[in-house]
Amino acid sequence: MRALLPHHGWAAPGLGAPSTWAPELRVAVDLMLDHRHPAMVGWGERSLILYNDAYAALLGERHPAALGQPLAEVWSDLSAELGPAIDGALDGTPWHRNSALRLPESERMFDTSCTPLRDADGAVKGFFHTAFEADTQGEARASQRRSEFLAVLAHELRNPMAPIRTGLEIMRLRADSPETIERVREMLERQTRQMTHLIDDLLDVARVTSGKIDIRKQLTDLNRVVTGAVETSSPMIQGARHLLDVELWHEPLLLDIDPTRIAQVVDNLLGNAAKYTPPGGRIRLKVAKEAGMAQVTVSDSGMGIAHEHRDAIFEMFNQVGRQGGQVQGGLGIGLALVRQLVALHGGSIAATSPGPGQGSTFTVRLPLGAHPAAGQHEPARQDRRATARRTFRIMVVDDNTDAAESLSLLLQMNAHDIRTATNGRDALALAEEFRPDVAFLDIGMPGMTGFELATRLRAMPQLSGMTIVAVTGWGSEEDQARSREAGIDHHYTKPIAAETVSRLLARID
Repeated sequence: MRALLPHHGWAAPGLGAPSTWAPELRVAVDLMLDHRHPAMVGWGERSLILYNDAYAALLGERHPAALGQPLAEVWSDLSAELGPAIDGALDGTPWHRNSALRLPESERMFDTSCTPLRDADGAVKGFFHTAFEADTQGEARASQRRSEFLAVLAHELRNPMAPIRTGLEIMRLRADSPETIERVREMLERQTRQMTHLIDDLLDVARVTSGKIDIRKQLTDLNRVVTGAVETSSPMIQGARHLLDVELWHEPLLLDIDPTRIAQVVDNLLGNAAKYTPPGGRIRLKVAKEAGMAQVTVSDSGMGIAHEHRDAIFEMFNQVGRQGGQVQGGLGIGLALVRQLVALHGGSIAATSPGPGQGSTFTVRLPLGAHPAAGQHEPARQDRRATARRTFRIMVVDDNTDAAESLSLLLQMNAHDIRTATNGRDALALAEEFRPDVAFLDIGMPGMTGFELATRLRAMPQLSGMTIVAVTGWGSEEDQARSREAGIDHHYTKPIAAETVSRLLARID
């Protein structure tokens, strides 16, 4: 990419280290790595400082001299349009329209956008310019949705960050008030769950669309999966003062499914119903069996769906709440992800509504599974009865000292013996002396990556029985494959939940 160092080492004048970038800039740079469409970033005094190869092709012979120039001067024939557009973006107002760009070989129509870019404190510091060739009306609509998605993503990521920052400040100022600390702790948990849910959905959309999502099917009682999803969604439903009716099937309803993914489906549908139903509404969830299929129905008394939009709501970056001019927030990816996850299980989903303001009903249909052999669920019952847990010698390696300390504190609460290191070299020396039973490794560490460290740990005969766990921000299928090649036993993306750690150590035990 022009003006960028190789992947994982991005740098550019005026931007600082990638770890200090605001969420919008991170997303902008990620989109720039997609070379199918021209994209660039302007910073400071309206100057162009980053652009991808597609944008360079668009500039033609002008691109070598373009870096550092104001965008309106680079596209001098569009200065009348781009000047006000950039001014608006730097004032915080997104801009997009169809524009004729005069290229060396011809003049072509592009759907162009200028989106504000903010720093970590929310101040506008630059703009993001994209150009999608508008050959058809459909492509123009898709481009507009992508531009809207970028703006909404930045908004959704900033939303939980504000109360988190404020909450931390309150905890510092009122450290002597246990009641205040407890209230802030609950708020931080809610906001962290919201951000984690958002990021998980983004990652899952990327995995599904690339065909790399991992579906792990097992014979599971649908009633239990739905009950777990209800527990997860309850805080949001209760916060909106909705009344939730849940009707389960009168006996175990066994399906060959990935319980985590189907719980995600139900959680998304309940969250969607809560979001698009005015406070004090009614939501009903029903599990049934019909025509040889299991059926989960989520209905609400909310804003409803216009007939012409019933299919469009399952498209990527489309929001139910945009119908009728009402925007409720969200990225417009939840229902698209639900449809894809259901399809991967051989099922289907449909939406019905009498019309705007009259509520909606979403119906998921999944194939039934075979009956289990006698005693099939016995291991799960035995696991729930297990109370005694052994303690482990655990090594935590992460160059982020806060991440290492927080995980260490969590593990120490369960009486495990913990040692930490902040780089691969120190970790190797520590492992030789400490001989841990379990090692939690970050992957993206400078000097020696977690993959390299795991490979060298596996080569130490005295650690042959050690369990290695990756806890990292890198969660793609390729990253997980590299973990397996390096001898890593388990791969989790950050942040790892306390219950996940407990279940993992119980399995190791």
